[in-house]
Amino acid sequence: MKPLSIFGAGGAIATLVVDGLYLAAIAQQGVTPPGGRVVFVAAWIGAAGAIGLAGAFVRPSATRALTLGAATAMLVAIGVPAVFSFGGALLLSAAVVAAGAIRAAEVDGPRPWILAVVPILLLACAALGVAAGFALTEF
Repeated sequence: MKPLSIFGAGGAIATLVVDGLYLAAIAQQGVTPPGGRVVFVAAWIGAAGAIGLAGAFVRPSATRALTLGAATAMLVAIGVPAVFSFGGALLLSAAVVAAGAIRAAEVDGPRPWILAVVPILLLACAALGVAAGFALTEF
C-alpha cells in the first residue's frame, strides 16, 4: 500500500528512528532503570510517529491534514523543551510532517480561519499534554 503523503510518511519514519536512537542513548548511559519521564518522552515520540505514519495513509484529505497536523503539534511540543538534546531532529521531522499536512489541507481548500485556528488548537492541546506528562513524571 502506497502512502498518500510521502512527506507525512517520511517525517513519521524519521520520528520513529529518532525515538529508537533516544532509547538506545538512554540504555547506554548505565544500568539504572530510567525514570518515568524517560518513559513518557519515549512513548510521546513513538505516539507522534505512529499517528503521523497512520495519517500518511488516511484517504480523506481533510482527515489526513488533521492527523498529520496532530503529529506535527506533538513533535513541536516535545521538540522545544528537548531542543538542546534531540529536539532539533524532532523539529526537523515536525517540519516534514507539517509539509504533508499543508499539502493535504490544500486539496480541499478549507476556509482560511480553519487553517489558522486548528493548528493553534492542536499545538495548545499537545503543549498541555507535554506539560501534564512532565508534571506527573520524575526524572
